[in-house]
Amino acid sequence: MDFTFAYGPALKYLSVEDQQKYSAEFKRYMQKAWRDDVTQKEWNGYQFFPGFEPATAQFAYDQWNPNKGDVIVASYAKTGTTWMRELARYILYCHDDKMLEKTNDVNFFFAYLEFGPASKYEVLEKLNIPQKVMGTHLPAPLINFKKLRKIGAKVIYMIRNPKDQAVSWYHFSRTHPFADLQPYRDMYTPVKKTFFDAYIAGEHKLFAKKDEGYLEHLKEWYPHQNDNNVLFVYYEDLKKDRKEGIKKVAQFLNVDLNDEDVDLIAEKTSLDFMKKIRDEDKRDGDIKMFRKGLVGDWKNYLTVAQSELIDKNVKEVLGDTNLKFTYELE
Repeated sequence: MDFTFAYGPALKYLSVEDQQKYSAEFKRYMQKAWRDDVTQKEWNGYQFFPGFEPATAQFAYDQWNPNKGDVIVASYAKTGTTWMRELARYILYCHDDKMLEKTNDVNFFFAYLEFGPASKYEVLEKLNIPQKVMGTHLPAPLINFKKLRKIGAKVIYMIRNPKDQAVSWYHFSRTHPFADLQPYRDMYTPVKKTFFDAYIAGEHKLFAKKDEGYLEHLKEWYPHQNDNNVLFVYYEDLKKDRKEGIKKVAQFLNVDLNDEDVDLIAEKTSLDFMKKIRDEDKRDGDIKMFRKGLVGDWKNYLTVAQSELIDKNVKEVLGDTNLKFTYELE
């Protein structure tokens, strides 16, 4: 299987010697992590998805030093991470075509704090990007907030209603290179009831403790909503008014935009536009980062009982927070 889509684009900015060195290492890593050894790992009681490494997460916590102004888009899977990373990237570099091109080539392999081998951070340093736009699915206890505040890095936490998040995960999970291997072949079954029953019960083991999932991820991030370097953004708010969301994020990142800038960024970060570009250049291989991005699509997939169970779980886990979900737009 050819995994160069994951790391190849960014390596072209390095010397020939470095390209050969890192390409060989990253190829071995991807083959092992996504085909040869897809066992899930654990750090501090939290379970990691294949390819996401506890050792790399710990390196990011202890040793990685971001630049002042770096942006980390944090989230649970399928809540708008890639969308927000694109939006933040355009806000920072909408007037710098060369940096837009370079940052466009820094895809998930390098961008996610906990993905891949820790040596990828050497490549990030060699790329000389003044303000990186990173991503992470790590739960809050595994993030070094003290270091990020001290350095002046910004964190944007994405929130999406849990019913649409579950449906997005249903479609996304089966595009992974290891989806045909056990135990994922059974976990990612196309049988909707079986899939959602297992997922809602926390049996997919995603960036959470045993039998937990998205709601617990939200619960652990919730205490940071008023941190001065953290911004909570609702996926549905962006869908409802993307331009207003762009202005809000730009203000948080201390970037001045005029109306023309906002219009351009809104155009370049529409889901239809990004899906078209990614489908054309196979930037993410066969992994479908974008599908429909709809609000309310869950009504076409979840049974009444599953929907009611999610409502019950939301009340139990998040009932003492002020987090409110939008399940459909007018």
